[in-house]
Amino acid sequence: MNESDYPDDEIEYVSKSEMKREAHRWQELGKRLTELNAAKWKELPISETLYNALVENARLKQHEAKRRHMQYIGRLVGDENMDAIQAKLDLFDPSSQAYGRRIRQQEMWRTRLVSDNDGLNAFIEEFPAVDRQQLRNLVRNAQKEMSSEPPKPGTSYKKLFQFIKEQMAD
Repeated sequence: MNESDYPDDEIEYVSKSEMKREAHRWQELGKRLTELNAAKWKELPISETLYNALVENARLKQHEAKRRHMQYIGRLVGDENMDAIQAKLDLFDPSSQAYGRRIRQQEMWRTRLVSDNDGLNAFIEEFPAVDRQQLRNLVRNAQKEMSSEPPKPGTSYKKLFQFIKEQMAD
């Protein structure tokens, strides 16, 4: 079979420039991964090979060794599900829209739990693995804080938010 046997619409041509741009995107994503706290790497949907490469990168000190290793990490990133990694990275980045949406959602749950009697049941229905007793105690204490004159959110209100944040973590 020669090249003329294939219809033109089945052949996808990719320019060398496009391949280089994609490799640079992979390296940039890899660089962002190396800048994260090591504890966050476990939360990412990455392979064990990439995880080990990130750990190894943290150990390297020499500039040239780090540069070559970053290229290796870039190649590994190309084999990963970049959309899933990017989505998770966005949740770590306070300047991203995904992070803002997540925080607003958590704040809405806190407000609903403190002000609405049905909020507790809705939260338990949404997150069935939640520690119900701890949730009830936190909600009750936050309601007490908010019932004072003037309403003054305090420690319990903040603890409730942290609890909601932990429950919503993927």
